[in-house]
Amino acid sequence: MKLKFYLFLGITFIIINLGLGSWGLTESSEARYAEISREMVLSGDYVHPRLLEIQHFHKPPLTYYITSLGYQIFGINEFGARFFLQVCLLLQLILIYKIAELLFKNEKVAFYSAVIYLSFPLVLIATRNLTTDAYLVALILASIYSWLVYKKKEKLLALYACYFFMGLGFLNKGPVIILPVLVFTIPWKIIFKEKWRLTIHHVLGFALFALVSASWFIVIIREMPELWNYFFQKHTVDRAISAEKFHRDQPFWYFFALAPAVGLPWFIYSLILLFKNYKKQTTGFNKEIQALMWSGGLLFLMFSAFSSKLILYILPVFPMVAMIGGFYLHQISEGFQKAFIRTYYILIALVLLALAVLPFFGVLQLSWISRLLVIALIGGFTVVLWRRSSGNRLLMGLTYVFTTMVLISFAMVGNQNPYLINTTKALVEKLKADGLDDAKNIVIYDQRLSSTAYYLDRPTVTVHYDRYNTNREVQFEQNERYQNYYLDINEENDWNRFKRMLEEEDNVFILKGRTTLPGELQTLLESKQMDEAGKWKIYY
Repeated sequence: MKLKFYLFLGITFIIINLGLGSWGLTESSEARYAEISREMVLSGDYVHPRLLEIQHFHKPPLTYYITSLGYQIFGINEFGARFFLQVCLLLQLILIYKIAELLFKNEKVAFYSAVIYLSFPLVLIATRNLTTDAYLVALILASIYSWLVYKKKEKLLALYACYFFMGLGFLNKGPVIILPVLVFTIPWKIIFKEKWRLTIHHVLGFALFALVSASWFIVIIREMPELWNYFFQKHTVDRAISAEKFHRDQPFWYFFALAPAVGLPWFIYSLILLFKNYKKQTTGFNKEIQALMWSGGLLFLMFSAFSSKLILYILPVFPMVAMIGGFYLHQISEGFQKAFIRTYYILIALVLLALAVLPFFGVLQLSWISRLLVIALIGGFTVVLWRRSSGNRLLMGLTYVFTTMVLISFAMVGNQNPYLINTTKALVEKLKADGLDDAKNIVIYDQRLSSTAYYLDRPTVTVHYDRYNTNREVQFEQNERYQNYYLDINEENDWNRFKRMLEEEDNVFILKGRTTLPGELQTLLESKQMDEAGKWKIYY
């Protein structure tokens, strides 16, 4: 089984890197992280993250450092930005395999758990787009695995490894790393009725965690003491309980509605298997399943209770769901198994049908070669599996085929539909084709387009009027250089500066869709030539 798992890892690593740099950076999160890392590499300043020439302290810098390493190896491009996300996904699969093997002492369950985890659409979303979440989950899993090795094999080094990985998680996304680890370890100790012990090694381990997690924070807060309140009040406490300030507030049921969709179909089937097996057992679940159930369930409820919600926030729940599904898969009834297999046939058929039909209605731009390639490849693998496999082997095969189909299809659709996936790569190509990329200023009105600066390889000017994400925080700037790249036209001085820019002939202005400028500024804009690039209007 281990040989099969290593083969699975090797094939998966090849597949997830195919076409990885073929689609543009998507706005807003991926483009933001990619651009901050680009500016970091070009400036050589790895202490002060900058976005569009303004200091940006929303997140600790570990993701920027990893992305910068990708740029150093592969160059500043999409593949370089995303490569280590694929390494991270491979590490997640290995850790899930190792955790499941440690819990259930069954290689087949461990293998099933890894395949199921890879199949979740949310997992693929997290590793196709550059954000902090995939790295966070890898560090959560590394912390939990290290803690389990310490508990089950009594290896002290593993305890220190747990604290070290938590420290790295803090450097990746702040104190949120602590919650999933505690939500796993505390129920575990209660379920297994373990005594609560505090040894010198726990104290030293916590000191290691504090040293690693605080390293960058100490450097930057010594330089700017006001950042202390900014980090821990505004971007920790306020994000959790006052998300409306960040335009991320959602109702309590938000994750309940979306989790089945981004976990299709295994999220639903794992919960069904959990419920069906609970009804059969008079003594309840075994303790390892209880630990997964309680940690995953509590984590899901806690994230639902927080007012700040983005769909990737619940990614740490999905390893628990995958391991529950992997454990119960070998106990699945023949009738349920056949129903599950039929579900995959339907899903595969629907995706192939969408790829074949949607281009005729103008929803997608997709070449005939691309469509035929996917249909022939996936259709062929499905037929071979159907003829040569049965039972769980067929189900796992279909799971993997469906995952592969989603990965290949996304790369093709993203490459051929730049405006659909919300990237400005095609916009910049239009600017370059028309010779507008060397204008005195590229001015973007009321949109923060990190990918535009990325592809132009030069600073752009962001104009803020009333959109939340263009309202930049400039209180930490040491000089007025940022004013060359940022205008808040609610301020009289910036209004006048923007007006002068409109009157000059050597500037290019970019607006989205039907956007109009306020007051007399619109008249100045209408005197210019206009061209279109998808949903963007270019004035020059």
